[in-house]
Amino acid sequence: METNSPPQNAHDEQFSEVQIPQPPFGEKLDVPRKKSLLKFVLIFLAIIIIAGTAVFVWTKYFSPAARRAQETQKQYEKYLAWQKAYEDAMRADTYGGKTPQETLDMFIDALRKEDVELASKYFIIEETGERDPKWLTLLEKIKNEGNIIRFGDDLQKYDDNGSNLENQYYFVYKNQDGTVGLQVEMKLNEYSDTWKIEDL
Repeated sequence: METNSPPQNAHDEQFSEVQIPQPPFGEKLDVPRKKSLLKFVLIFLAIIIIAGTAVFVWTKYFSPAARRAQETQKQYEKYLAWQKAYEDAMRADTYGGKTPQETLDMFIDALRKEDVELASKYFIIEETGERDPKWLTLLEKIKNEGNIIRFGDDLQKYDDNGSNLENQYYFVYKNQDGTVGLQVEMKLNEYSDTWKIEDL
């Protein structure tokens, strides 16, 4: 009696259909996914940095507000430079006396010696850091007319003097009818503690 036994190769086929477990497909894809994510993060961070830098540069240097701030800073620096130059010039200006009378006497002495260059140095320095050239021009004109010595003698004969204001002083010269003919205005140069002629 013959028995129907499965063919020998059927057993082999059964075992051949058994799948050998493989590592999960996800683990194989982790590395590429991580690389893609890292690349995305780096690009995103780069965009943020570039955008932030652009905003910073625009705000600080190119925006209307930044330009106004830069212009204000330039003006302030110019003012500081002017202030320093002016104060340095005032400190260096020591022509004059410690009292208004002393400065007037020095001015008169220079006029009597016909030294108009020296006489002009008793006038106060302007905000430009220099003396107004009009005073030297005026004194040269008086000298050329032959009246410089007499002008000095006349300044010796003031009719009134004094001041109600701090660091200012006046010498008043009156005409025969009592009206004011000339007034020499003095001001203290606080940087050199010297009295200067401000106007006449």
